[in-house]
Amino acid sequence: MIRTALAFALATAFGCGSAAVPVSGSVTRAGAPLASGYVTFEPDAASGTTGTGETAPIVDGAFTMPSTHSLVPGKYVVRIGPPLLGSGDTKVAATAFKPWESTAEIPPGGKSFAFDIPAVHK
Repeated sequence: MIRTALAFALATAFGCGSAAVPVSGSVTRAGAPLASGYVTFEPDAASGTTGTGETAPIVDGAFTMPSTHSLVPGKYVVRIGPPLLGSGDTKVAATAFKPWESTAEIPPGGKSFAFDIPAVHK
């Protein structure tokens, strides 16, 4: 019993087994809400963040990843793109753009982000 408690305490202290947190936000393109697309949070292994990433749809400029998903506090590479192929979204031609990439840090407790994709980006 003491050994199990000690192992849990050490894992928690060193970031292993961190609880998933809610992440949400808004996505605009040149200041206007992005009608549809996707946002992906991928752990930045170079910063020590481990685990799995998550992808969520963007609908009318907003996305939500509740704590039932697997995002834990840490640094992430964020990719935002047009609707995925096969998504059934008929607005692809109107909203198509090259995927955009940034970084973000998720604090304990989660966070709401605001991403603005430039009209022209590389």
